[in-house]
Amino acid sequence: MEWDERVWAALKYAVTGMPVFVRKGALRKIVEASEKNAKERSSDVVQATDLVLAAREKVPKSVQGACFDALREYGIQINGDA
Repeated sequence: MEWDERVWAALKYAVTGMPVFVRKGALRKIVEASEKNAKERSSDVVQATDLVLAAREKVPKSVQGACFDALREYGIQINGDA
């Protein structure tokens, strides 16, 4: 499945900030969930909304705040942002 380039870059940046022991598993789970979300929207391209929903479900709570901060740095709007 194709990813919006900005969204993919934001995901890579967000995952890089996670502890090493969480990183690989989190990346795999987030990618799978993001692609599932895109398919459910009948889209061939993963967009920011797909990633944010996946991150809410799959990123461990202990690192979720840092992950969302990193996504925001790439211009990804998190639900509830003004």
